Amino acid sequence: MKVKVAITRCDSYNPEPLEKAISQVMESSDFPEVEGKTVLLKPNVLYDAPPERCVTTNPEFLRVFVRLLKKRQPARILVGDSPGMQSKSFCGKACGIWEICEEEGLQWVDFTKDTLNVKIPGTKITKPVTSWAQKADVLISLPKMKTHQLMYATGGVKNLFGLIPGLNKSQTHLSCPSRQSFSKLICGLYRFAKPSYCLMDAVIAMQGAGPANGTPYPAGLILGSTDCPAVDWAQAVLMGYDPNMLPLLTELKKQGLLAEQAEYTLLDPYKEKLKGFELIEIREKTKFVRSLVLPFFTSSIQRAAQKKEPAPEFDSSKCIRCCRCVNICPPKALKMQQSGVERDINLCIRCYCCHEVCPVNAISIPKRSD
Repeated sequence: MKVKVAITRCDSYNPEPLEKAISQVMESSDFPEVEGKTVLLKPNVLYDAPPERCVTTNPEFLRVFVRLLKKRQPARILVGDSPGMQSKSFCGKACGIWEICEEEGLQWVDFTKDTLNVKIPGTKITKPVTSWAQKADVLISLPKMKTHQLMYATGGVKNLFGLIPGLNKSQTHLSCPSRQSFSKLICGLYRFAKPSYCLMDAVIAMQGAGPANGTPYPAGLILGSTDCPAVDWAQAVLMGYDPNMLPLLTELKKQGLLAEQAEYTLLDPYKEKLKGFELIEIREKTKFVRSLVLPFFTSSIQRAAQKKEPAPEFDSSKCIRCCRCVNICPPKALKMQQSGVERDINLCIRCYCCHEVCPVNAISIPKRSD
């Protein structure tokens, strides 16, 4: 059966064009029934950055969608997320999400409270996951179109990683050292908490050194579907990637979680590819080995292969000594010294968690030399 993926243009976060565009997408992509149901909205809040940084789902995008959702008469609407570095008082104030919750009468849910220990399907890993993933009748993923240093692109499926609260996420990189093993983990989360709908904010996307330190790109688009992987596939096409080269999409396809056919309504991503969009470089030379051979090896061998990837570099002149990178580093490869961050290259597993949480772009990932 074909799934519908709706894509339409929207060049502004002003209410009028947003409402028109989001309505078109919802009406053209079999939006699910929500009347009388508890709906959990999962925006992308990598960390609490101002909207202009394009790190998070835009708050006005959330507001307009919520107002359209209310017309469908859900019993209640919840909003929640959990960044990797989450303070006890986190509620998305800097990114504007909290303000929308207050003004629109939404309930903010703290994912660090009331969790379930879940054996992630398809893996040997057990992790705490917010219980709201099961208590809500309808889960809707609201990702931001962004590149991603480790996974090349993030999207509706990867957005579910936030269901694992706080620093519990960073430790998964030790047990999932390669892109392929990490993709299996994300696929398992998708199996456990499959969203009923995905609505992607691509009005202003992030290109380059995503998911936190890239630059804004005016993509002027909104994407929506009942099938998260199909949205992510369309996103990859729009960005200029070959979707078959992205590890998460490859794994979703392998596990039968990607629709065999998609019907594109309103716009066709293959005809709307973004011009000059800056991508994360994909190492095509090792495509065969990584996709077919590496998954059968032990984690230690996978980790050794991953270490051939470029290691993060630290600019002490930009560093503000916030220690976010030190605190989130899964193998504890970083230390804060008077001169700045000191890195143990032998411990670094190239998960790029440090790069994701740096608020001042003091960490960069060099291009591969081979």
